[in-house]
Amino acid sequence: MTGFGRAAADVSGARLAVEVRSVNHRGLDLKLRSADGDGYCDGEITRAVRAAVERGVVTVTVREERAASAPPLDLPQIREAQQLLDRIRREAGLLHPVDMATVAAFLAGGARAGGSDLRGEALWEALAPAVDAALAGLLATRAREGEALAADLGGRARRLQEIAAAVATAAAAVPSRFARRLEEKLAALRDAPGFDPGRVAQEVALLADRLDVSEELVRLGAHLDHFGHLLAAAGAVGRKLDFVIQEIGRELNTIASKAQDAGIAALIIDAKAELEKMREQAQNIE
Repeated sequence: MTGFGRAAADVSGARLAVEVRSVNHRGLDLKLRSADGDGYCDGEITRAVRAAVERGVVTVTVREERAASAPPLDLPQIREAQQLLDRIRREAGLLHPVDMATVAAFLAGGARAGGSDLRGEALWEALAPAVDAALAGLLATRAREGEALAADLGGRARRLQEIAAAVATAAAAVPSRFARRLEEKLAALRDAPGFDPGRVAQEVALLADRLDVSEELVRLGAHLDHFGHLLAAAGAVGRKLDFVIQEIGRELNTIASKAQDAGIAALIIDAKAELEKMREQAQNIE
């Protein structure tokens, strides 16, 4: 599932921004990005993400924020930097004088060298509220997407229930139709020596049993009901939905192979098309 969350924390004189992004993935793939990584802090961020998210490519970025407006000029600092650089130039035997671009680059480098000097547990204690807030924002956006996915999957599941009802209606007439065809083919042999009406009746009964898909339809209905309950349930259900969809596909394949009817085969094709769309959507659900 896709989502985004962002928060910031003031850490030892620096303002650190935490951004958490996620895109669709069948499992959990976590990526941490920071300019100055801390092993202890990275481990705590990993634990926090794994406690909140089960699926998706999740990228956590921690970076120092810069002020949007330029700070006021510090003329004494600029003069001091220019004098220092000019002394270094003379000691190095360089001919070209120090210009303001060089001074500005020197001062900017010094500003970038600042930031938080906290490490380990102290850094995590200061950063943890921002990580929690960013994850909360991520989960909120993922929840909104989940509602849309649940609505789509619910509509497709209802369509499968309609197809299952149509299959049940068509399947009820299949055994008698096959039995009638068999009797029509054997009609010319009724007066032949050795013709056994009892054996014909036995074969008709066996044929009807082989063509019966009532058990598969009952299991299909149960799986569809379970699917609907999972969509309405709280918590992570993505992997359970994957399993139920797999079982629905198994029942559809069995019905298609047993029924031996063109009309039912066409209905199963429609059902499989819906099921494939459900499978793709379910892989995006937490």
